[in-house]
Amino acid sequence: MGRKAVKFGGTSLCDAAQMKKAAEIVLSDAERQIIVVSAPGKRTPKDEKITDLLIRMDVAKTLSERKKIFSIVCDRFDTMIKMLSLPIDFREEYADILENFKGDALISRGEYFCARIFAALLGFTFVDASDAIFFQKDGSLDVAKTRAHFHTWMVQEKHIVLPGFYGSDFDGKIKVFPRGGSDITGAIAADAGDASLYENFTDVNGFLLADPKIVSDPKTVPVLSYHALRRLSSMGASVFHADAVLPLYEKKIPVLIRNTNLPEGAFTTVLPQKKDRSVDGIVGQKGYTLFSVYAPSVGENIDDFQRLLSLFGTYTSFVYSTPRTIDACGFLVRNEDVASEKETIIQKIYEEFHAHQVVLTENMALLSIIGEYSSSQNAGLLLQTMDEIGAEALLLDGGADRLGITVGFDADYLQDLIRRLYGKLEKIFFDV
Repeated sequence: MGRKAVKFGGTSLCDAAQMKKAAEIVLSDAERQIIVVSAPGKRTPKDEKITDLLIRMDVAKTLSERKKIFSIVCDRFDTMIKMLSLPIDFREEYADILENFKGDALISRGEYFCARIFAALLGFTFVDASDAIFFQKDGSLDVAKTRAHFHTWMVQEKHIVLPGFYGSDFDGKIKVFPRGGSDITGAIAADAGDASLYENFTDVNGFLLADPKIVSDPKTVPVLSYHALRRLSSMGASVFHADAVLPLYEKKIPVLIRNTNLPEGAFTTVLPQKKDRSVDGIVGQKGYTLFSVYAPSVGENIDDFQRLLSLFGTYTSFVYSTPRTIDACGFLVRNEDVASEKETIIQKIYEEFHAHQVVLTENMALLSIIGEYSSSQNAGLLLQTMDEIGAEALLLDGGADRLGITVGFDADYLQDLIRRLYGKLEKIFFDV
């Protein structure tokens, strides 16, 4: 018999009713032994995620504001406990948190309390992530220590529930992952617990060919490779965190992305490699700015190029693309990173690089078609569809991994372009 690691997202655990659904899924399969949970998510579109409430609480300027926000958090958990008829009382811990917790320790409490409740509901052993997930001094995962502790836990306890999103740093203090980090915890648990499979339960039927907020009832992509999933996630697909794939590489652990509300419905299997050459997804994001720098030999002088890249690095840790020709180069960055610094950056480029011209192209979107088949087919279909709606390609990138094609263009065309591309790809790959 194999052992499965299972992770439930915030919408899967947002209230008592959803917790019961998740518990039924776990208990229906004896191999589901390592359970990782997110903090409760939104119950309605206007609701607020527990983690967002804790972040607001952490930056609250007054004690009364802090208490007011925390009372909402406590009420959410106490209501779950009451509705599930569990013999749990967190009042002493609530008082300690209100008085003494801040930063990562405070922000991690959504996962902590959720795991405590879910463990009690299942009858499984609760294992605090601070006793199972460890970081090194440089902030990277301590794989050896984490695997050793997991081995001990799995020998002692056959079924455990673990909070996602955090672990212990080099000094023994709580350290959180980036947002979406419970996916990463699930993957780490799958690796360290020697799982044969990692099941990730969310609120959609696996990985969808396009954003359901833009395309009505998009098809589920049956199979993805690790690399394709990372590409799609890095471009804004939010079903699975891009870095959650990394702990799975060595042991080549497959992933199933499934719907908590429809566990027997369509799902996506993620494998180290994919054999067929079908399309993997259409993903797009708004919010980019392109700085085009024109100066003699700037595109071929590696010293100038590196200095320019360093200049942008003082304002952002992310430069998507740097297209170059002999006398020009471009730097595509997120608007939010440079919003208040655009004029300063332009001025420095003129002063330090004696640029003839710096052109700013704002309100840009990026769209990628990812698929392990011909990039030329991707490019042809994409450019033809853009021509149909009058969208101009301001940037075109085949990608170093040759997994797809990415285009930059005026953001006003994004939704129309996604819908049209989806219609064409659906007919090609799903026989619609």
